[in-house]
Amino acid sequence: MKKTYLMMASALVLTMAAATAEARDGFYIAARGGYTDFNVNNKEDSVADKAKVELGSGWHASGAIGYKKGYFRIEGEYIYRDSSDDEYSYGTAGAGHKTILDSDSFMANAYLDIMPNYWISPYFTGGIGLTRMDFETYDFAPSGARSDVETSSDNNFTWQIGAGLSLRINRCLNLDAGYRYIDMGEIDDADINAHEWYGGLRYTF
Repeated sequence: MKKTYLMMASALVLTMAAATAEARDGFYIAARGGYTDFNVNNKEDSVADKAKVELGSGWHASGAIGYKKGYFRIEGEYIYRDSSDDEYSYGTAGAGHKTILDSDSFMANAYLDIMPNYWISPYFTGGIGLTRMDFETYDFAPSGARSDVETSSDNNFTWQIGAGLSLRINRCLNLDAGYRYIDMGEIDDADINAHEWYGGLRYTF
């Protein structure tokens, strides 16, 4: 009896996964949003090192235009990230040090959809692009006055790799969710990278 139930459950899952029509190929637009967890590594004689930086996490949003053909997708994507900062106190109450990072990225991405004509399909992705970063650190007094302000700006080569799961709502509309590791290069001798989780909608024309 248990074996029969197991076979029935497996058949039901396969039936739900199988699509009744092929997914549409062509140009698409996508909108995504999610969570970014920053890391600061390889800090040596840098502003980041002096600030003892442990950047916080925040949200990000992106938009993409791409083209799908069978198992493959290519796209251009713009990613906007909320400012990430770190602050710690020292000495007199109300005094401390603060670091702020602003970043956004322009990416060229490629995707491999494992089962594009099924309701549920895993995918793998990778991409390269450019990230604009503005890095600022300063000391602040109890009065709020700033001192020892240091700023850095850079445009860095960026790469990313990740994977996710796509849920087909109909021939044209997909719900995507995934994870990517993104390396944004160095600023002030500090290597900036992040773990990003996202979800969004993709519509193929």
